[in-house]
Amino acid sequence: MRTSTPGPFAQLLGFELVHADAEGAEMSALPRSEHCNGGGILHGGYLSALLDSATGWAVHGALEPGQLAPHVHLDVQYLRAGRPDEPLRATARCLRRGRTILAAEAEITQGGRLLAKATSTHAVLR
Repeated sequence: MRTSTPGPFAQLLGFELVHADAEGAEMSALPRSEHCNGGGILHGGYLSALLDSATGWAVHGALEPGQLAPHVHLDVQYLRAGRPDEPLRATARCLRRGRTILAAEAEITQGGRLLAKATSTHAVLR
């Protein structure tokens, strides 16, 4: 299993990497009121950033050591409003690993309820 810490941006948002390996990745977060929009629900950008991080770690687990594969596309679907001060769980897996392109998917749950999901595409840097 590959483990590491999330980058500075993910740490700033309070994301924690639970695990990342060839099977996928899991991240957790405890959103606060500053992660909400004006309506008091979690900002879509916060959820999107968590999905971005989770798919990135899922792809990282499928790469050879030292390889990089940044996102080239992230498609997010918001399904339910999230609330602050309740833990989030993001799970992701790499769907396909080609020579130059990888695909992944992720979902976020809060209290067992699906909030958002995403698919992503990543380009392998040579």
